[in-house]
Amino acid sequence: MDRERDDEANSEGSFDGIVTDLRELRINTGVVTYAEIARRIGRHRGQLNGDGVNDAPARSTVYDAFRLGRSRLNPELVGEIVRALGEDDQSVRQWKVRCYQVQASSERNCENDPVCTVDPIESPGNSEPLKSHRSRYTYIGFVLVACVLLDVIGHAVVGKLHLALFLDMVGTATAAIMLGPWYGVAIALLGNSAGMLIHGSMALPFALVNAAGALVWGYGVRRSAWASTFTQFFRLNLVVAVVCTLVAVPLLMLGYHGGTGHESDQLTQTLTSSGQNLLSAVFLSNGITSILDKLATGFIALIVIQRCTSRIKSVDSEFVSPVDNLFRFALHPKARNMRPLRDYSAVVAPVFRACTFPHVRGVLP
Repeated sequence: MDRERDDEANSEGSFDGIVTDLRELRINTGVVTYAEIARRIGRHRGQLNGDGVNDAPARSTVYDAFRLGRSRLNPELVGEIVRALGEDDQSVRQWKVRCYQVQASSERNCENDPVCTVDPIESPGNSEPLKSHRSRYTYIGFVLVACVLLDVIGHAVVGKLHLALFLDMVGTATAAIMLGPWYGVAIALLGNSAGMLIHGSMALPFALVNAAGALVWGYGVRRSAWASTFTQFFRLNLVVAVVCTLVAVPLLMLGYHGGTGHESDQLTQTLTSSGQNLLSAVFLSNGITSILDKLATGFIALIVIQRCTSRIKSVDSEFVSPVDNLFRFALHPKARNMRPLRDYSAVVAPVFRACTFPHVRGVLP
């Protein structure tokens, strides 16, 4: 126990401790990109100088400040970074003082040590960062291939078991959330193109629906107010469901007379038999199906993302996913000892239990 406390104290009083807290702060503010941090710093410098010139540091300079294993760290740059991430003047001063204290301690230790180590990554002969990034890109390539396969498997499972869900966007959601919205769009197009082998040409027009969902997921998780907690992520999935329904209903009405033979068409027929006109029946049945489907899809994607990011971080600790903060009980930078949240069964299981229309019919008049 005493040894663990000593290790934690050493971490707090080291450059690695500062970098770890910087990473936590970046995650908790919505995983702001290094380029955006540099732009914010440049705008603030221009305001201080009064000339309006955007004197932004290089993106690589900002990126280097988030690397572990550093032997030095610029306190002024750290102060600018935390200001760009939303901290106030008092907090900025505290971060800078902490950097100066660690720097002074490092210099004292260096005076007592005849051989002082240099920053290993800044050493000209060190190629480990390049290997790390190559490994990251290799894993990301595998992730993209796996995402396409997940969408195709979803098409196949629904077609084989005649489920009252779609499940054709798990790979799309994974790519959009983990890598970016336009990666999700690419997976949506590829997945639906492959889905033509199962559902025929009917699958291709609905790539527009999947692409719309990818954009909402991809941009939504990168807004801190939309996906900082499980509750907000739940709401984001509902927004995706609504957007997908708004895109899908016109396609169903104009191209397929309200139905494609999917199991959800049974609910449409039930509603039209009860007196609903075709448009409202299609809108309601597709909306109900889409809500259940996107909730299941979103949380399944979270499980996939958690597994994928853990593998990528094993070879590249710099990789950050926009939903990393969802895998923590506490989001405050000082609460680093909280264990990741790994058990999703309490969230996912109720969604699957509600995913059959016999249950839905039970609550309909």
